[in-house]
Amino acid sequence: MAKRARIGAFWVALLGMFFAAPMVAAQPLDGCGTAPLEGERVALLIGNSAYNDWEWPSLKNAVNDIDYVCIAFAKAGISPRIVRNADMPTLDAALTRFAADAAGAKSVIIYYAGHGFEYGGRNWLVPMEAPPATRRADVEKRYLSIEAAVKRVVPAGAFTLLFVDACRTAEPVVRIEDVNVAGGDAASAPLGLLDIGQGAVFYSTAKGRPALDFAPVGSPVSPFAAAVVKELGIPGLEISDYFKIVSREVYKRTHGMALGPQQPFHYGSWFDDYYLVAPPEVPASPPARFNWSAPPPPPLAPRAPTYDAARGAAPAPDPAANLWRGRISPELSDISLDRLAIEDEPILIADVLSRHGAARIVALAESGDPLAQHLAGYMFSLGVGVKREVWRARQYLEKSARQGFPAGRQELAYLLLENYPSPDNTRLAYDLYVAASSAGFSKAKTHLAYRLAAGTFGPADFARSQALYAEAAEKGHPAAIFALTYFADTRIANLARLRTIAAAGNPEGNHWLCEAHFAAKTLAGAIEDCGVAARAGFAGSRAILADAYAKGIGVTADAKEAAHWARLARDLPELRTDQRDLIAGIGE
Repeated sequence: MAKRARIGAFWVALLGMFFAAPMVAAQPLDGCGTAPLEGERVALLIGNSAYNDWEWPSLKNAVNDIDYVCIAFAKAGISPRIVRNADMPTLDAALTRFAADAAGAKSVIIYYAGHGFEYGGRNWLVPMEAPPATRRADVEKRYLSIEAAVKRVVPAGAFTLLFVDACRTAEPVVRIEDVNVAGGDAASAPLGLLDIGQGAVFYSTAKGRPALDFAPVGSPVSPFAAAVVKELGIPGLEISDYFKIVSREVYKRTHGMALGPQQPFHYGSWFDDYYLVAPPEVPASPPARFNWSAPPPPPLAPRAPTYDAARGAAPAPDPAANLWRGRISPELSDISLDRLAIEDEPILIADVLSRHGAARIVALAESGDPLAQHLAGYMFSLGVGVKREVWRARQYLEKSARQGFPAGRQELAYLLLENYPSPDNTRLAYDLYVAASSAGFSKAKTHLAYRLAAGTFGPADFARSQALYAEAAEKGHPAAIFALTYFADTRIANLARLRTIAAAGNPEGNHWLCEAHFAAKTLAGAIEDCGVAARAGFAGSRAILADAYAKGIGVTADAKEAAHWARLARDLPELRTDQRDLIAGIGE
């Protein structure tokens, strides 16, 4: 394995000023991680760097990373315990002490940076003195089972969060000398899935791929560590959103590198929202008290001449269309309407919150900024950066819509249909979509096109739907580009558009290519796209990849891989019903 590829290093946290000053070599932080554990959230941080560089490649940044993690967790209110360059006796003693001190914890984080491998259905970390080859009977004596470590230190009922930054390439990390592979014995393999019960696992890289030790050259931390630290500076990201944002950041940082791109990989199962940094309490003006059984408020967008999707009548002149212009704060002037129209909201909101903070966005919304009202509405509707409060989301989105702001109108329409789909609200949503689309807002065109084809507003109107998709695709909206691949006359051109998006390092392009080729029964030509998108966390691509492995489409049939991807797909609530049906029975 190339020394420049990270064979082990794990997951880091906060320290949002990471790139505010030139990076220098990190120094051990003797004080962090040595104090008694306190509170309900605790962390055990293990970093092994000083391998001898003969039997094992040394890992220059593994200990650097956990030093940064230690500071970050402490700032986030997580009580850390740190273990550096540990041999087996040291690890054993550290686990015993940590288990005793963490007995009352409700959340336990384990962070490992170092070499690791899978053997015998279990995953193992490599202590400092362990050999690169051993016999089957000695595996448990020389290496530490990660599953066993979790059982030892996590109290019953506690939430487990496990971060592993380690290479997962195919070449063996540890050679088991007395296995008979030809006779059917299993050799060692890259780190695999961990069964930890309620909780989550975040790997720095995907199966079969290296984890880079630095990016750019000379950095004292891994690209995974840098991304995690940067994004953890944003309070109020539920852990699933946090994983996705970190993964996208690492992919972007390593895209085009010799051993890249690197794609972090996560999975897990949990019932309640989990935050590394809790959402801030953002006070508001006295809220309007909505009575959802009362007649709806007057329309916020001009009504079309008739509520008839099939006729596609042109909307009446919109006197409120331009009220929002000139009312956006200079602080948000870098967020263009074109960007709002095509970019994924979680990625955009994370970028905004990293620079402004939730409280500032809400303050701008309260002052009348229509863009801030739109952003605050999205945040409160889905609980991104703040606690989820749908009534408050509607309040801000209505204010934005009344000013004619296209993004606010589109988001309000979506909120009404998803949360309060009464007949009157459905008509209002139609008006809002029409107004936002007429203003040229691509995302609204895509939403309206989908609803028209689905018959949400009356008889299905495929001609009008296709025309709206085409208009949105011209502006670069990936979902609209994908939709046009269903039409024979626009398929080839739009597959090429999706390829351009993917080639630029945006895995959303890979995802829609996977979906498009699956629908056209040409999946073999896009199986690599499915892999990229599945590793990036797209539920549909995971299901399609599971089906491909089950049937041997574009890949060698592999029941184990099929079960692996089916399980990961089912863990995501956004998986569509038809895709759940597709993988029914796989791995169950």
